[in-house]
Amino acid sequence: DVFQLKFGRIDRAVELFRRLPEVVGAGPIAVHQRGMTDISSGMYTFVTEMPVPSMAAWEGIRSSLFERPGYDEWFKQFQLIVESGQLEMFTIEGEHPGWSRPGVVIVRAIYRAHKWQIRPAVALLQRYGALLVDSQVGRNPRVLTDLAGQMFTCVIEIETDSLSEWENRRREMYKRPEFQAWFAQLSST
Repeated sequence: DVFQLKFGRIDRAVELFRRLPEVVGAGPIAVHQRGMTDISSGMYTFVTEMPVPSMAAWEGIRSSLFERPGYDEWFKQFQLIVESGQLEMFTIEGEHPGWSRPGVVIVRAIYRAHKWQIRPAVALLQRYGALLVDSQVGRNPRVLTDLAGQMFTCVIEIETDSLSEWENRRREMYKRPEFQAWFAQLSST
């Protein structure tokens, strides 16, 4: 879920999100769910993420959550700080260990593949993730493809501790022949 919050309400969203497991108790929220706040792009953006094994599992978790005692009261508080929102669904391409810890910076790049070229785009972004790790730009890359929304969307996310470190190491990576070969291939796909 991607929420655009009212001006200055990001801290309140984080507080409410952290309280949600206490409010609804054990049950659907026991799945691994995380909240992320913006560093760049749209100000006062709050994203919640919940990996699930299937759409059926997602539907069951969502229905169960909505029926939990205390959820309605929690949601009334949350909706007061939200301007708008959208639901995004992606398939994780390949194994992924999960993010390291709270406070890590997630760098997310979104690509649109040429029509029906999503598989080659996934392979290229997986290779890019390996280059980022090998160049010590970031760690734990994951590639996502659209499950809903705009077709032929491919996303790479990777974690880093510092955006300045990310930028400096990435500039060094650009000089490597492996990166230049990868970039030439990406440009033609």
